[in-house]
Amino acid sequence: MAGQDEAVYPLGYTSVEADRLERQAAFLNDLTEDMLRRAGLRPGMRVLDIGCGMGDVSLLAARLVGPSGSVVGVDRDAEGLNRARAKAAAAELANVEFRRAELPEIGFDDKFDALIGRLVMIYFPDPAAGLRHLLSYVVPGGIVAFQEPDLSRAGTVPETPSMAEAVVRMNLVFERRGFHPRIGASLGQVFTAAGLAPSLLGTTRMEHGGSGFCPAWLAATIRSLAPAMVETKVATEAEIDCETLEQRVRREADEIGAMVLGPLMVGAWAVKPS
Repeated sequence: MAGQDEAVYPLGYTSVEADRLERQAAFLNDLTEDMLRRAGLRPGMRVLDIGCGMGDVSLLAARLVGPSGSVVGVDRDAEGLNRARAKAAAAELANVEFRRAELPEIGFDDKFDALIGRLVMIYFPDPAAGLRHLLSYVVPGGIVAFQEPDLSRAGTVPETPSMAEAVVRMNLVFERRGFHPRIGASLGQVFTAAGLAPSLLGTTRMEHGGSGFCPAWLAATIRSLAPAMVETKVATEAEIDCETLEQRVRREADEIGAMVLGPLMVGAWAVKPS
């Protein structure tokens, strides 16, 4: 049976996973910043970043709201929060702080002008209910903006066997853990169920051939998920073959000149009704 931490976050809380998250954040940050700007983040706002992890989205928001604004990043992982604080200090951003809390029941008294998150609703047992609860921390007329994945959309065009198989397994292990690997494609329904009228934008990374970042992203993600895959009987260690996955994906994409796609990242944003 999965431990409590793995039940909440199936990729695990290891230094290897932390390094993977750092690389993933660098890969996604400009897409996220664009979404936050479209949503209306602006100087002077008070922002709540849910599931902030190691603080990358919080730091983006802190730069957008400037010294007259403030950001509170919230996560359950103490080590990730320590990394976030160190990055904020290195960036000399004094308008951001990080707090530890369970999600989505964070138990704050504060009210915020904006609620944001990236790759967090995927882990909510009931995303719409979680969002409805979190809206209680947003002032009327405040902004709500989330960016979530549809992991099933990662792949190659034309299809290549190693990446296709890995993506199927990645989605399946999330489903067997009770999570929502395609939540991005459902963000419109989630926002509507929470009483919001969202704007939506889907973006992804596309690379020609196997020399880009996507094969490394996929292999690192599968490596972090491998223990959960074995435990949930998605695949055996031998079938997963983490050691050769990245090389196989790169070679197969190069052989046919395939386009390699990362997951579809869907941004949804809305204004909380007054």
